[in-house]
Amino acid sequence: MLEAHANVIGQKPLVLCYGELVVDRVAGLDRPGGAPLNFASALQPLLRTLGGDCLVVSRLGEDAGGGLLRDALLAHNLPPTLLQTTSDDSTGISLAQIQPKGEVVFQLEPGAWDEIAWCEPLREQAAACVGLLAGSLPLRSPASASTMLALFQTSNASIRMFDLNFRHEPEAELLTSVLEAATHVKGTVEEWIQLGTILCCQADQAHAIATELRTQFALDSCLVTNGAGGCVLLDGEGAMAGLPVAFPMDEDADPIGAGDHAAAGWMFALLNGRSRRDQVAAADILGAWGASQPASAPGIPPAVRDLLA
Repeated sequence: MLEAHANVIGQKPLVLCYGELVVDRVAGLDRPGGAPLNFASALQPLLRTLGGDCLVVSRLGEDAGGGLLRDALLAHNLPPTLLQTTSDDSTGISLAQIQPKGEVVFQLEPGAWDEIAWCEPLREQAAACVGLLAGSLPLRSPASASTMLALFQTSNASIRMFDLNFRHEPEAELLTSVLEAATHVKGTVEEWIQLGTILCCQADQAHAIATELRTQFALDSCLVTNGAGGCVLLDGEGAMAGLPVAFPMDEDADPIGAGDHAAAGWMFALLNGRSRRDQVAAADILGAWGASQPASAPGIPPAVRDLLA
């Protein structure tokens, strides 16, 4: 169990996660996925220990893929309060290919999540939440990008986390707008380097880029992830690296969703006022658990939950 520190989130904390709900098609098999589901499935058991909730903000089609994802939300005890549906667009599909060395190549088809709309219920929950997470993928579409910016700019959340996911390259202006409203940013070594290139940073190494952008955008802290090598936290006190974490690997395990699990661990540690060391440990533990499983959103068992709660 991680060290206990002052809880900064109060009673019944609410966290919103925004973005792409998709059907992950891996080796010809369909399974529920997308960063918001992966993140929320890991965070919800932790929030429930505090009487809280995680709400997924996305858009689904009225089709079989949408049904698969709705069932997944139900299975993970995730309320559909902010889930939008449409008959005009199909549910998004992510075609994933696992490479020999474990890397994953994705091809994202157009889908309903490209048209997430700003609405009054979303505005109300944005004002009430204590934590917010969104990745960079919704920035590929004008509608979802506009809603995402409105969410970041109007939210009262103390933790507004931006998760880099460069399956496409967003415009520098959009990235700048999100970074100006964010408090925390997470990304892989490669994603930080790409972000630095897009924003014309002076630094050219991931940790140095994160440090430069943390100062430029007055971010509270940044997290650089490196797979099995673990995470490094960068904040005003410098760099904090964790220790390698590993779980027994399922024979069909793949790394899809591991980064989203790491974000969930980091979010929970941040909201609970955990130390820098414990923030890195929480991200490493959940990231390693996600990487050991064969599903994008496997959830977490009580034994893993109790390591963090």
